[in-house]
Amino acid sequence: MASNPSPGVYSKITDLSSYVQAIPGTIAFIPALTKKGEDNTLKFISSRAELVSEFGEPNITEYGKNYGQGLYCAYNYLGESGALYFMRAMPDDAAFANLQINGSFSGTDATAAITVSYVASTSANSTSEFKTALVQTGTTYPLCVLRPIGRGEYYNALGIRIVTHSNPLLDGVYVLDIYERQSDGSDVIIESFEISFDPTAVDSSGDSIFIENILASYSSVLRAEVELASGAYTEGYDQLVRIYDQNIGNVTVTGTDGTGVVTLTDNKQDFEDWETTSGTVYAYCVVAIDAKGNKRYGWLGAASGDDNVTVSIYDNRVIANGSAGWITASGDTSTFDESGDVTYTIKKFYTEISEAFTSSEPLPLRKGSDGSFISSGNFSQSDGKQALVQAYAGTLNSPVDGTDVADVLDTENVYFSLVFDCGYPSDVKSQISSLVQTRKDCVAILDNGDNASYTLADSTRTDTHTFNNYYCALYEPYNKVYDQFTGQDIWVSPVYHMAYLLPRNDNVADLWWAAAGFDRASIDSIKELRYNARQGQRDQFYLSQINPIVKFNEGYTPWGQLTTQSKASALQDLNIVRLVLYIQRALSEYCRAFIYQQNDAITWSSVSGDIIAFLENIKQARGLYSYSVTVGATAYELKSKTFHVDIILEPTRTVEKIELNFFVK
Repeated sequence: MASNPSPGVYSKITDLSSYVQAIPGTIAFIPALTKKGEDNTLKFISSRAELVSEFGEPNITEYGKNYGQGLYCAYNYLGESGALYFMRAMPDDAAFANLQINGSFSGTDATAAITVSYVASTSANSTSEFKTALVQTGTTYPLCVLRPIGRGEYYNALGIRIVTHSNPLLDGVYVLDIYERQSDGSDVIIESFEISFDPTAVDSSGDSIFIENILASYSSVLRAEVELASGAYTEGYDQLVRIYDQNIGNVTVTGTDGTGVVTLTDNKQDFEDWETTSGTVYAYCVVAIDAKGNKRYGWLGAASGDDNVTVSIYDNRVIANGSAGWITASGDTSTFDESGDVTYTIKKFYTEISEAFTSSEPLPLRKGSDGSFISSGNFSQSDGKQALVQAYAGTLNSPVDGTDVADVLDTENVYFSLVFDCGYPSDVKSQISSLVQTRKDCVAILDNGDNASYTLADSTRTDTHTFNNYYCALYEPYNKVYDQFTGQDIWVSPVYHMAYLLPRNDNVADLWWAAAGFDRASIDSIKELRYNARQGQRDQFYLSQINPIVKFNEGYTPWGQLTTQSKASALQDLNIVRLVLYIQRALSEYCRAFIYQQNDAITWSSVSGDIIAFLENIKQARGLYSYSVTVGATAYELKSKTFHVDIILEPTRTVEKIELNFFVK
């Protein structure tokens, strides 16, 4: 034990306040097919407004009953809970809509021409492909690619305009307006930003206005790609935007066009690095700005004066054709004030990026494609199914970095307790079952397909949906509801209702209470069931671990909460499985804090006391009848640097039968 040899008061703080922290018990995961939104990325969504803003309103007509219910379930869930992991699934060959800005010039151009082009759909499937498209080709120097946050044809409805900032003193600062085509054919501005193509540009408060940073931080629809695969900025940036130097001292400009002597002087500058004394073209130009924002530019010839503080200015980049003189910038007045304060920047070329956007109409994004989702104008169900299977498997490729979205399987950093099937095909349901059994920390809420009768439902359970594990729960039947988004009646999966009943149950009670029966799971929105299971049919459903939604005189409600495990045990009840998984997750996170602590009785006692306090709280909330906790280590465990925590739980059971006995004397 370390000690201080000199006299004094020495103190330390020992934390004796540790406890088992409660964890969120209601976090869901739902992949879906949508027309818009960032795709193949696990997104945490906290509200209905956030869901609709990025992914659009539910619309079952877009992908049909078997593929179009994902947004509905997500919307219903977020009406009761503010914690959802959502993923828009897209095929690998889907393409970003895009617009590429380039500088184009030949060796004798006086200035660069700003042009717009588009990356073909076959080369716009990922951001890495844009990095290839941004490589210089001949005399075309790409500056950047603008693309939406997600892929798909939907984003061809976007358009942009870039105009020079109204303050002429803000050199290189533009206003970027983002438009969206409306149903009536008009283009409406949905976002507007002050931006610069210079990575070092900042606003008056010191915040970056670099286009990449601005769009990544503040835009809900658009992103900018400005880097090559090497990490360097594009050649277009070097030629069109990059500032190689600027005023550092007192600046004066002299001479009038045609006088034979036109110069720029900076008493602290050395223009030798930027001068051109031989060759066919001048290498650099200077852009001078007076106190009113009037601009002139010219090409840098030879430097002169003490320490080369003065440089000659020429009006044509071609040395043979140039004469001493300034060029008045486009749109400028001719009243450049040489006597006032003058600033300057040294660049490769003078140009305004806004020159490509002279029309009052926005330039459209183009080449966006849904890829194999659309075949001969129709939605491909096979490709939609494959994308959903991959979403639940964590094997979709991210269009941003090309890696699998493996965080779906990351139990350490990504936690969700519920996984919803949304009326998806049987192959997707099988993958959902595989996901929850692989993670072992969440349960799946599945439907049994759209069966027109009890007989077909029983057959589907026997022949197709043969799940037999306590991580999945299976519901019947499909039912008719009014759809506020399309204004019509639609048939939906029973999961449509469980998506809001489960979080509602957890809000008004606890997750270890059953989300079934009239007290916490009454359903008001059902107009009609495919069939209404009678007592004898419900008995058979119970034996097959199917949970039916049933219509009684009192209304509609789920009349079951079994998992698909066929073996009779406490883990046949969904509420008990959720309780056990909740306790397992909370205690796993708690125990991690004791890794590398001393393996002795003091540590064991601390762990035991905290776990008992945690379980006692659940018991008082009617989640447990009883429990026992044993913490310690055998002689072998001590040698292997291990201690055990043995917990026996006796969960509180739900009431499923009431024996109502009458005795008449």
